[in-house]
Amino acid sequence: MNDRNYNFGQVGYRGRGKGLASFVEDAKDAKLVAVADLVGENLEDAKSLYSNINVYSSHLEMIEAENLDVLIIATAPKFRLPIVTDAAQKGVKAIYMEKPIANTLAEADKMISLCKENGVELSIGHQRRWNPNYVNIKNAIKNGDLGTVTHGVSYWTAGRIGANGTHFLDMINFVLDDEPVRISGTAQFGMNKEADFNEKLNEWMEKDPGVSGFIDYSKGTRVWIHCFNDVITPHTHMFCGTKGRIDVFEGTGKMDILYRASDKNSTDMRGVHEVESKEFPITNTEGKPEIMVSYGYQELIEVISEGKTNSSTGEDGRKALEMIVAFQLSSENGGRPVTLPLPESCFNYEVGYHPNPSGK
Repeated sequence: MNDRNYNFGQVGYRGRGKGLASFVEDAKDAKLVAVADLVGENLEDAKSLYSNINVYSSHLEMIEAENLDVLIIATAPKFRLPIVTDAAQKGVKAIYMEKPIANTLAEADKMISLCKENGVELSIGHQRRWNPNYVNIKNAIKNGDLGTVTHGVSYWTAGRIGANGTHFLDMINFVLDDEPVRISGTAQFGMNKEADFNEKLNEWMEKDPGVSGFIDYSKGTRVWIHCFNDVITPHTHMFCGTKGRIDVFEGTGKMDILYRASDKNSTDMRGVHEVESKEFPITNTEGKPEIMVSYGYQELIEVISEGKTNSSTGEDGRKALEMIVAFQLSSENGGRPVTLPLPESCFNYEVGYHPNPSGK
């Protein structure tokens, strides 16, 4: 790696944006030099915490004034296309974009094309791709430790197939290293007002529903996902094969992984195939549970300085969005299966996320 600092700028310093900015200091040779936001109060907050940065009310002004290596885009998805357009055409080398990639597949395609045409590396903030635990699970599956992977389960709390589900759908694609080919499911908008009702979460889920349904992959693996509003913690994922299974339980910065397997393949229906518990490496990040964001920043530095492969591309982010669209299309058609890839007629289907009428 070159012995120099890599300049990071960020557009959007509200909510999630504050968290994304905080992880720049954890990436080696990364330096946050500027923040742009339309809201003066947000800029004041950024300046109070990072006194040495420059602040701008215009993302374009920031991009033109600062020699940025990496631009972090932390705005809501509907505001991103003009930002990506300006960044790609004004010499920014790499973009780290908060998930989900966009509200529509058409917008995602435009941003991916803009980056490719201008030689800009685009990385989507699906940070489980940089989590060593999921990397180990991916490698275990690749090495045949589970035999042929036949099925799996993934469920998570607080619904929101878009805002939350994009993480888990992408994670499943990542660890299976496979392409989803068919999706079916039922969407549930809003919360059950008779049990554990939360006004803010209900407002979000009215736009971004929970889903229960199935994903079929090209190699034959079937995965059931469930994120209705009554699902409780921890987030839980299971991958099963002809030799054994891996169970993952996600807490806040802490993961438990159970690995049980046999040394031989079996599809014995009678349940007499013996498996035993085996050790599986676990890395916990208690105290800073989202430190993997900084791993993503670090990877982008290595991509632009050393030619390292980007492990969370725009195409990966688009695939997760396509699955989200497919689940909602399936629900609108009574749970009928939807085949992937989706036709161009679906590219302008708009997915809702957190409502934010002010745009702040």
